Amino acid sequence: MESPMMNVGMDQPKFKVSISARLIAAFAYMIPVLGGALSSLYLINVMQAIREAENAGRNVVLIALAESNVPVLGSLYLGVFGGLVVIIVLIARMIMQTKSASPSGWFFVLCGFLFLVPAGLFLEVGSMIIELLTASIISAEAGEVGANVSTFLIFSVGSALIIFIFLLLMSVLPFSNRSKPKWSPLIAAIIVEFLMIAAVIVFQLRYLWLYKAGLYE
Repeated sequence: MESPMMNVGMDQPKFKVSISARLIAAFAYMIPVLGGALSSLYLINVMQAIREAENAGRNVVLIALAESNVPVLGSLYLGVFGGLVVIIVLIARMIMQTKSASPSGWFFVLCGFLFLVPAGLFLEVGSMIIELLTASIISAEAGEVGANVSTFLIFSVGSALIIFIFLLLMSVLPFSNRSKPKWSPLIAAIIVEFLMIAAVIVFQLRYLWLYKAGLYE
């Protein structure tokens, strides 16, 4: 004989997770993903041009590296704005009566950390290039660093494509919840927003330092 508690759990209605809310969040977090890939592609072309140039000095490399930060930095600023839109949408959904449920907190946490992958790989490439320019290393080590730079840049572009497809699929695939989570999505979205603001500060400081160092080299 089935217990009353089991019957209550089985009779509990399921709520479809809003596709529109997921799409808004996914597109907001896709912008920094694409920005990281664009910066990596730009840096690939710049590094190729510097290799072919015989008189490319350290200042040229620093300024080129600074300029390669522009796409990812601009995308992060747009991502911050998009994140604010996501927070406003979640608050509005908490206030209004809706037939669908907001995405769970894990959706925003996952999207929030994935958007950092291409930008993080690009940031690591910048650190390796700066170390190569400022440290006294032998040619063998320089060759190893150069190989790592190329690998990280390729991974940055490739991961952006994979993450873009993954976020798109996560936005349109049908999901359902047995309840309407209210606070966990909003808290997760706010955490991701602060994470994106921190990324903006890091890349902004990196850009200013590189550009100043390149001008006064």
